[in-house]
Amino acid sequence: MSNLDKILRRRLEKIREELDSYIDARLVITERKLSETSPERVPEEKKKGSVQDKFLRYMKMCDDSEDEYDDDYLDEAEPKKSVSSDAHRQSTAYVQSSPSAGVPAGSVRVPDYLMKKEKHPDIDKVLEKKEESFSEMLLRMIDEKGLKDSDVYKRANIDRRLFSKIRGDKDYVPSKKTAISFCLALQLEMDEAKKLLTAAGYALSASSRFDLIIMYLIENCEYNIHFANIVLDDYGEGTLSR
Repeated sequence: MSNLDKILRRRLEKIREELDSYIDARLVITERKLSETSPERVPEEKKKGSVQDKFLRYMKMCDDSEDEYDDDYLDEAEPKKSVSSDAHRQSTAYVQSSPSAGVPAGSVRVPDYLMKKEKHPDIDKVLEKKEESFSEMLLRMIDEKGLKDSDVYKRANIDRRLFSKIRGDKDYVPSKKTAISFCLALQLEMDEAKKLLTAAGYALSASSRFDLIIMYLIENCEYNIHFANIVLDDYGEGTLSR
């Protein structure tokens, strides 16, 4: 074991207890929020016997009217069927006689107001409001901090070819671990780190042990990528580097 590993291990032992309490506290808060349910509704008091009385009255009405039904009932229903048939024939005749050029007989004519296209916002104007991409924000932060590209991707333990892809393609979307590695390499504060991750489409969640460890490291200015890998591996969360 190298001297660097020994130093990092000693630091890990010092912060393990504090990190455990940090993770437990955040997870408890998150689990409590997820387990919260809406208060149970208090059932309304009903008058005793009201439902039963209504049901019995309904059954009695059915028994009384059952004797009134005979064969004439079917005959009485016939006019209703004929009325509906007449209505159907009239509607069919209307459709067939609709004065619409190019509309086949028997098809339904679409009203003119439905044929008008709704106005949509200008997509170009919407795209003009597009914010910085991950690549653009990363390169801007490197320049603002006065760092060299080589210093950043070495600190992040990122391959030079991968960094060249990110630099050459402004719409390149890295993995979450790669984005976090750049946050550590740039030694960003929590707000800055969240902005850079958001630009790549990611976020840090208090419901994830992996994310909680990253949040702890950033809040405590533990930016060494090798130390971060040791801490993550110690908690069974893998590593940022391959």
